[in-house]
Amino acid sequence: MPGLLDGVKVLDLGQRISAPYCARTFANMGAEVVKVESPAGDEARRMGPFPDDSADPEKSGVFLALNLNKRGITLDLTTDEGAQTLRALVKTSDIIVENFPLGYLDDLGLGFETFREINPGIIHTSITPFGSWGPNKDWKANDLTIYQMSGNAHGLLGTVEDPYNDPPIRAGGHQSEFVAGVAATTATLMALFRRRMTGEGSHVELSAYEAMVTQIISGLANSAYGRPGPPRDLRQVREASVGGMVGAIGGVLPCTDGYVAISPREDAQWARWLEVMDNPPWATDERFITREARQGHSQELWQLLSEWTSQYSKHEVARMGQEKRIPCFPVNTVADLLDDPHLAEREFFVELDHPAAGSVKYPGVAYRFSNSPLPLDARPAPLLGEHNNQIIDALEQS
Repeated sequence: MPGLLDGVKVLDLGQRISAPYCARTFANMGAEVVKVESPAGDEARRMGPFPDDSADPEKSGVFLALNLNKRGITLDLTTDEGAQTLRALVKTSDIIVENFPLGYLDDLGLGFETFREINPGIIHTSITPFGSWGPNKDWKANDLTIYQMSGNAHGLLGTVEDPYNDPPIRAGGHQSEFVAGVAATTATLMALFRRRMTGEGSHVELSAYEAMVTQIISGLANSAYGRPGPPRDLRQVREASVGGMVGAIGGVLPCTDGYVAISPREDAQWARWLEVMDNPPWATDERFITREARQGHSQELWQLLSEWTSQYSKHEVARMGQEKRIPCFPVNTVADLLDDPHLAEREFFVELDHPAAGSVKYPGVAYRFSNSPLPLDARPAPLLGEHNNQIIDALEQS
């Protein structure tokens, strides 16, 4: 099925998440994407999760999700034969996406200058931890490293008992790798637009560190105004306000089946929230009458709110809050998402049959176009080297 990028050819040389996620986005938009792996396969094939916790390079959930709609070929780039085949692929491609360590391809004689000689219009997107210059350019890093260095861990909502001894926390999953992938997608599409205007290719260098730093823009703005960073001491903070800076009560509260998040920030919202709670006796307590007073007694108020929400399910509380026009929503688990009626009606999850993993649900995309189809289910992720003969035969005939 043709899409927005119909006719665009992409080489995905990536490992793990950032580059493959970028390339998968192009595949979702209709580009022809070839996944280039070493004979050992992408590292993501060994990351899992696996069915029944039994490791199988063809059944890794992470790999399957990130490599939909791609064809696959194995090449050993350290050999003359593998390098020669890659050069032939570059000649007919529009975009290369990779996240090798800085200088790896250059050391093999396969860097941007080589690619540009082969194909002057090539767009080569390189994702590295810190970019190609600066004092940290040669540092190694992973998701945990970037998450901590970028300031996101310190500002992550969720406090600790002893901030001087308990380490900063991080979000689950692979946040910095996905954020880098999104940033690389945006930058590459800008380069593609520029090439269509000028005919010129380019080398796009993406720093995962800087991509993650942009995620704390509100905290950076606070610092620019001379405000202190958000506290992490549980005795100081119970509310889940943005960066610990908003002077209003809010929080993640316990329910019978998990948690609900509420944020009646304004006085009018707080009055409606009291109606939801049937105007409890403590509502007229001077500690809670004004916004400033509620902020000053947040720990006591958090306890009272928790006692009330603990009687209901998270969806019940969220529904009651929404009916009164109060920011209020359930804290969903992954299992909740798979059964979410809204996602089901929008057909967010795509179910595909894979020759090794069987029928699997995959996350789709958050966007739709009124006049362009998105081929989300064209093909499952490739088996290791699945299309070797097909791709090499096509090169020999071209």
